[in-house]
Amino acid sequence: MVETLLSPSFITMIIIVYFAGIIRGYSGFGSALFAIPALAIIFGPVQAVAIEILIEISVSIGLFPMAMKSAKKETIFPILIAFILFVPVGTLLLVLINPNILKIIISLFVLLAVLVISQQSKITFLFSPKANFIVGAISGVTQGLAGMAGPFFAIVILARGESSTITRANITMLSAAIICISVISFLIFGLINYQTIIYALLASPAILLGAWSGSVLFHKYSNNNFKSIILYFLTFSALFTLFETVYM
Repeated sequence: MVETLLSPSFITMIIIVYFAGIIRGYSGFGSALFAIPALAIIFGPVQAVAIEILIEISVSIGLFPMAMKSAKKETIFPILIAFILFVPVGTLLLVLINPNILKIIISLFVLLAVLVISQQSKITFLFSPKANFIVGAISGVTQGLAGMAGPFFAIVILARGESSTITRANITMLSAAIICISVISFLIFGLINYQTIIYALLASPAILLGAWSGSVLFHKYSNNNFKSIILYFLTFSALFTLFETVYM
């Protein structure tokens, strides 16, 4: 165990997880976009997704109470229902097909959506419960298959043009829900093993510390530039995912 804790791969994982936590604490989502491509190099794609969803449990518990106060239930409930139905579909696909094609499609969609949102403060057709259910269904499949639900539903929540507090709360609530559903789905399909749990437990303090740091940054600097920062982050993560998928 001591050798494991001192190994370059473990130290690298802790650094990755800490910075992923900062992103999660600030924006309410996004840790998977940073962590999974990097962890996949060390552990492989399936175990990278499994480790990521396990370490997210503690962060979700920590951020949930504050988000609950500001989140809009009429926005998130249709998405949550679709999550429950469609995450297992994506998890089943994970054991059957290569998720790289989906990663490329998601990344291209995110880049297009960032361009649209940057030119328009609100996209009103996304306000209906039906639209939210469709978003939840697509997000559920992408989460189960590639651990990448965040970009899709974050784009949709951001497109509503609400305050940074409400936007972050909605995203945080959805992130917490999809993590819980993903853990159950991964357990059912046997994608979480003893080693995965050990690594996740050892990495949890790092993501908690990172999430706390990110929350501090949000409360200090989110008033005027939250939307711009999230759009920049989404653009960077989409480009990084494209590069990682195609060239690595």
